[in-house]
Amino acid sequence: MKNFLKLITLSIILIISLSCKDTKKNSGYELALITDIGTIDDKSFTQGSWEGLKKYAEEKGITYKYYKPAGKDTDSKIDSIYLAISSGAKLIVTPGYLFEPAIYKVQDTHPEINFVLLDGTPQDGTYTDFRIEKNVYAVLYAEEEAGFLAGYGVVKEGYTNLGVMGGMAEPSVIRFGYGFVQGADYAAKELGVKNIKIDYTYIGGYEPTPEVQTKASSWFIKGVQ
Repeated sequence: MKNFLKLITLSIILIISLSCKDTKKNSGYELALITDIGTIDDKSFTQGSWEGLKKYAEEKGITYKYYKPAGKDTDSKIDSIYLAISSGAKLIVTPGYLFEPAIYKVQDTHPEINFVLLDGTPQDGTYTDFRIEKNVYAVLYAEEEAGFLAGYGVVKEGYTNLGVMGGMAEPSVIRFGYGFVQGADYAAKELGVKNIKIDYTYIGGYEPTPEVQTKASSWFIKGVQ
């Protein structure tokens, strides 16, 4: 998990550095991150994004802040983006494909603001019109490749009773999970191992609720490694 966060953090630093070419010319420059399902301490994608933004901002002496939308709908995301802009943000990071419709709209209403959309491409909400304006830096990750390497690695390390407990069944999580299964299968074939077992589920969120902890404990009890 620490290596995953470090990788996300470093990638965000690189992305922001590419998007902030004129930072030194703006004394009041502010970086902003808008959260969604994840939080800045979720030990996952959003936390890695926030830590990367924070590290870059502190190294460059730039003010920064994160904003949490009041709701989960697109309008709430847009409201938070507008709030960030009114507070002085010149570059706004939005982690996750759920921001696609919001960025699709604000890239036109605020052409003077730079947006970084992680793991998504701006689209109209119906997946019929995709458009990236010059003020948007859209980044897509190959989660299936990371998942493949993870699955491959654990089987090569000798683990045979595996478990995949994803958060929400959203595209990036699904791709990682499927990649994990394929990587584990590939390594098993290379080693000639036939007793690989994988428990696979989505928990519908990203919080360690009592129900999730109970489920995880039951997996460990029955031998999931």
